[in-house]
Amino acid sequence: MNIKRAIGVGVLTYLSSFILIIVSMPIATIMWMNDLSIAFNQIYKIINLILAGLFTLFYFKDKKIKRNAKEGFLFGIVLIIVTSILNIIAGFIQYNLKYPTQITLGGAIRTYFSHSSNWITLILFVVTTTIVGAMKEKKKKR
Repeated sequence: MNIKRAIGVGVLTYLSSFILIIVSMPIATIMWMNDLSIAFNQIYKIINLILAGLFTLFYFKDKKIKRNAKEGFLFGIVLIIVTSILNIIAGFIQYNLKYPTQITLGGAIRTYFSHSSNWITLILFVVTTTIVGAMKEKKKKR
């Protein structure tokens, strides 16, 4: 595993997701006013899984990286670590800008990991990257 490449691609995945949410914020605001925020949140998570798959393909572009399910799984673990750390930091900053001294870093971590949908998404990240790795391995064998 190329850990530097995995972390770099993980950061790119997070940033593309972050940009996507900023661009789609006007749509989300309209949907929240119409009580469709749950649907938007689920669509956003599906798009994040698609992004994870696409960036996994980008990760496998390096010829030195073995293309298999194990490598995809390991990349998925790195991806969830990177995205979790960046989400916790972003949440901590966001809450402290809104409500100064109301949340600690530990509180931001508890808040992030207290939502079951976050756990499901993190597990699906690993499943997605593993499947992409397995598919790349099959293509190589043909």
